[in-house]
Amino acid sequence: MEPGEWIQFVLLLGSIAGALAGIAALIASAVKAVRRVIRWFTDLGASVDTLLRHDKAQYLSILRLTVMSENIPLSERIAAGKTYAEAGGNGDVKQYYETHLKPFDTIQRKENAHEQSHV
Repeated sequence: MEPGEWIQFVLLLGSIAGALAGIAALIASAVKAVRRVIRWFTDLGASVDTLLRHDKAQYLSILRLTVMSENIPLSERIAAGKTYAEAGGNGDVKQYYETHLKPFDTIQRKENAHEQSHV
């Protein structure tokens, strides 16, 4: 090869190396961006899980208050107690529902069935 051809060859190799370095930097930047997006979605999922746990806790709290409040009509307290038990609530409120309110629910259902049979 002649000296001019060598210089062109070296320049060509340098251009190729520069292009490959640019492509590698672009790929590295894209990988970082994808990792950031994945981390964002993971954090979002954790936040949603936390919100769902809090939402269920608040829902059970409202049901507890409804069951235990003597100012609320008995039919609503019975419905709230049933929902509370079905939603996984337990403890003193569930026991109160089963011993004090559930018997009224059974009586009401029998009365409703009796009324329906006479219609």
